[in-house]
Amino acid sequence: MEVILLEKVRNLGGLGDQVKVKAGFARNYLIPYGKAVTANAENRAKFEARRAELERAQNESLGKARERAEKLNGFTVQIVRKVAEDGTMYGSVSNRDIADAVTQAGFELERSEVILSKGALKTIGDHEVPITLHPEISVKIIVSVIGES
Repeated sequence: MEVILLEKVRNLGGLGDQVKVKAGFARNYLIPYGKAVTANAENRAKFEARRAELERAQNESLGKARERAEKLNGFTVQIVRKVAEDGTMYGSVSNRDIADAVTQAGFELERSEVILSKGALKTIGDHEVPITLHPEISVKIIVSVIGES
Protein backbone atom coordinates (compact mmCIF):
# COMPACT_ATOMS: atom_id res chain seq x y z
CA MET A 1 0.00 0.00 0.00
CA GLU A 2 1.37 3.42 -0.92
CA VAL A 3 0.96 6.31 1.52
CA ILE A 4 2.00 9.96 1.70
CA LEU A 5 3.70 10.81 5.01
CA LEU A 6 2.32 13.85 6.83
CA GLU A 7 5.25 13.97 9.27
CA LYS A 8 8.68 12.43 9.67
CA VAL A 9 8.47 8.79 10.72
CA ARG A 10 11.58 7.09 12.06
CA ASN A 11 13.04 4.45 9.71
CA LEU A 12 10.42 5.24 7.05
CA GLY A 13 10.72 8.73 5.59
CA GLY A 14 10.12 12.44 5.93
CA LEU A 15 7.28 14.88 5.36
CA GLY A 16 5.76 14.48 1.90
CA ASP A 17 7.52 11.23 1.01
CA GLN A 18 5.44 8.67 -0.83
CA VAL A 19 6.40 5.28 0.56
CA LYS A 20 5.21 1.72 0.16
CA VAL A 21 4.28 0.00 3.43
CA LYS A 22 2.37 -3.08 4.43
CA ALA A 23 -1.39 -2.55 4.43
CA GLY A 24 -1.80 -3.43 8.11
CA PHE A 25 0.86 -0.93 9.20
CA ALA A 26 -0.88 1.81 7.21
CA ARG A 27 -4.42 0.90 8.33
CA ASN A 28 -3.62 0.29 11.99
CA TYR A 29 -0.93 2.87 12.75
CA LEU A 30 -0.03 5.47 10.14
CA ILE A 31 -3.50 6.54 9.00
CA PRO A 32 -5.36 6.44 12.37
CA TYR A 33 -2.60 8.43 14.12
CA GLY A 34 -2.55 11.07 11.37
CA LYS A 35 0.96 10.27 10.25
CA ALA A 36 -0.02 9.43 6.65
CA VAL A 37 -2.80 9.37 4.06
CA THR A 38 -3.33 6.93 1.21
CA ALA A 39 -1.49 7.90 -1.96
CA ASN A 40 -3.94 8.99 -4.63
CA ALA A 41 -4.37 12.10 -6.77
CA GLU A 42 -6.96 13.70 -4.47
CA ASN A 43 -4.85 13.25 -1.31
CA ARG A 44 -1.70 14.42 -3.13
CA ALA A 45 -3.48 17.69 -4.08
CA LYS A 46 -4.77 18.15 -0.50
CA PHE A 47 -1.27 17.51 0.84
CA GLU A 48 0.32 20.07 -1.49
CA ALA A 49 -2.27 22.64 -0.36
CA ARG A 50 -1.40 21.97 3.32
CA ARG A 51 2.37 21.51 2.84
CA ALA A 52 3.40 24.88 4.35
CA GLU A 53 1.15 24.34 7.38
CA LEU A 54 2.53 20.83 7.96
CA GLU A 55 6.15 22.01 7.60
CA ARG A 56 5.53 24.80 10.13
CA ALA A 57 3.97 22.34 12.59
CA GLN A 58 6.90 19.96 12.14
CA ASN A 59 9.42 22.76 12.77
CA GLU A 60 7.53 23.78 15.92
CA SER A 61 7.55 20.21 17.26
CA LEU A 62 11.27 19.97 16.45
CA GLY A 63 11.92 23.19 18.39
CA LYS A 64 9.94 21.96 21.39
CA ALA A 65 11.81 18.65 21.28
CA ARG A 66 15.16 20.49 21.27
CA GLU A 67 14.11 22.50 24.35
CA ARG A 68 13.05 19.32 26.14
CA ALA A 69 16.31 17.62 25.10
CA GLU A 70 18.41 20.39 26.67
CA LYS A 71 16.59 19.93 29.97
CA LEU A 72 16.57 16.12 29.95
CA ASN A 73 20.08 15.35 28.66
CA GLY A 74 22.05 13.64 31.42
CA PHE A 75 19.13 13.78 33.88
CA THR A 76 19.22 11.13 36.61
CA VAL A 77 16.08 9.54 38.02
CA GLN A 78 15.96 7.09 40.93
CA ILE A 79 13.53 4.20 41.09
CA VAL A 80 13.24 2.04 44.22
CA ARG A 81 12.42 -1.67 43.93
CA LYS A 82 12.22 -4.47 46.48
CA VAL A 83 15.18 -6.82 46.56
CA ALA A 84 15.50 -10.37 47.86
CA GLU A 85 18.15 -11.31 50.43
CA ASP A 86 20.44 -12.66 47.71
CA GLY A 87 20.32 -9.31 45.84
CA THR A 88 17.93 -10.24 43.05
CA MET A 89 15.22 -7.74 42.24
CA TYR A 90 11.54 -8.61 42.43
CA GLY A 91 9.94 -7.67 39.11
CA SER A 92 11.54 -5.17 36.74
CA VAL A 93 11.56 -1.52 35.70
CA SER A 94 9.63 -0.89 32.48
CA ASN A 95 9.36 2.11 30.19
CA ARG A 96 6.12 3.07 31.93
CA ASP A 97 7.90 3.15 35.32
CA ILE A 98 10.66 5.34 33.88
CA ALA A 99 8.20 7.73 32.20
CA ASP A 100 6.16 8.04 35.42
CA ALA A 101 9.28 8.74 37.51
CA VAL A 102 10.54 11.40 35.07
CA THR A 103 7.07 12.99 34.93
CA GLN A 104 6.93 13.12 38.74
CA ALA A 105 10.34 14.82 38.67
CA GLY A 106 8.78 17.68 36.69
CA PHE A 107 9.43 16.81 33.03
CA GLU A 108 6.84 15.75 30.50
CA LEU A 109 7.65 12.35 29.02
CA GLU A 110 5.49 9.75 27.27
CA ARG A 111 6.22 6.08 27.75
CA SER A 112 6.52 5.65 23.96
CA GLU A 113 9.52 8.02 24.06
CA VAL A 114 11.47 5.69 26.39
CA ILE A 115 13.44 3.13 24.37
CA LEU A 116 14.42 -0.05 26.21
CA SER A 117 16.05 -2.02 23.39
CA LYS A 118 17.05 -4.93 25.64
CA GLY A 119 13.72 -5.06 27.47
CA ALA A 120 12.86 -4.05 31.01
CA LEU A 121 15.64 -3.31 33.51
CA LYS A 122 16.10 -6.31 35.79
CA THR A 123 19.22 -5.42 37.74
CA ILE A 124 20.11 -2.96 40.50
CA GLY A 125 22.41 -0.10 39.54
CA ASP A 126 22.73 2.73 37.05
CA HIS A 127 21.45 2.24 33.51
CA GLU A 128 21.82 4.61 30.57
CA VAL A 129 18.44 4.78 28.80
CA PRO A 130 17.87 6.51 25.43
CA ILE A 131 14.87 8.83 25.12
CA THR A 132 13.56 9.63 21.62
CA LEU A 133 11.77 12.98 21.78
CA HIS A 134 11.48 13.42 17.99
CA PRO A 135 12.62 11.23 15.07
CA GLU A 136 15.67 13.52 14.79
CA ILE A 137 16.34 14.10 18.50
CA SER A 138 17.42 11.52 21.03
CA VAL A 139 18.98 12.02 24.48
CA LYS A 140 20.20 9.71 27.21
CA ILE A 141 19.17 9.77 30.84
CA ILE A 142 20.50 7.76 33.77
CA VAL A 143 18.02 5.48 35.54
CA SER A 144 19.33 4.51 38.95
CA VAL A 145 17.54 1.43 40.24
CA ILE A 146 17.90 1.25 44.02
CA GLY A 147 17.25 -1.88 46.04
CA GLU A 148 15.16 -1.91 49.20
CA SER A 149 14.73 -4.94 51.43
